[in-house]
Amino acid sequence: MTKKKFLAVALVAILAITAAVGASLAYLKDTKTVTNTFTIGNVKIELLESRFHREGNDNSGDKSIPDPTQTASGMKYVTDGHKAFTDAEIKADAEKYMDEYLAVKGKNMVPGRGVAKCVYVQNTGKNDAYIRIRVLVPSEANNDFVDVKAGGIITNQWCSTSMINGEFIDGKGGGWNNAPYIDKAGYTDDDGVDYDVYTFVRKEALVAGAMTEWNVWNFIGIHKDADSNDIETALRNGAIKLAEDGTMTINVLVEADAIQADGFADAAAAFAAFDKQK
Repeated sequence: MTKKKFLAVALVAILAITAAVGASLAYLKDTKTVTNTFTIGNVKIELLESRFHREGNDNSGDKSIPDPTQTASGMKYVTDGHKAFTDAEIKADAEKYMDEYLAVKGKNMVPGRGVAKCVYVQNTGKNDAYIRIRVLVPSEANNDFVDVKAGGIITNQWCSTSMINGEFIDGKGGGWNNAPYIDKAGYTDDDGVDYDVYTFVRKEALVAGAMTEWNVWNFIGIHKDADSNDIETALRNGAIKLAEDGTMTINVLVEADAIQADGFADAAAAFAAFDKQK
């Protein structure tokens, strides 16, 4: 074998060995997968109307409403040791408020009669939420603390303690301390009737499952000094509705809004976004 041939054979042998070694090499490796599961939350509230002021001071004059017997403990905005209705008592009463209370007490109203209307909100959703409650009273029949005017037959009272104790923002409506935001004739319905709007904004987000500790409203009633001339004025202005059977009715509206707390610095920012999205 010539030197050239020997070299060629040697190269082939080396290549063959190299190929064999290369084929036998394998990297040590492993793969792990972690699945991140996210659930979709929701914002959902229940608007509650009850006879029961948290501490029993609805000022409606309705003597049929019992006083609270339980003692408050561990609540943020209700003082420990005060007598107070529990969440369970208020919710149970709210279930029968419309049919068993308002349907009776709110029928054939006369001057001087007040009807308890204690308004709460429960967060029934899965996410913390900022809460806003509004009470709307027909402007031409409204005779409140802020603007007492001739012809007003409706007397009413918000719950100032809900702001004094810090749960709701002091809107200083009408120049009053411990008052909601008040927008006179701030809403007009489809019939052209103007409503005064009382707006209560909760300072902190309401956690999922929780209920507002304070009612924002106390009662609605017919002013003790209202007379037939006042009623005629309210009828002419559309604040009182007259049915075909002669029944006269006044509509007082209660609304509640909620928006997710995540993504907002405070309630003001949250409801600015809420109103923009409408």
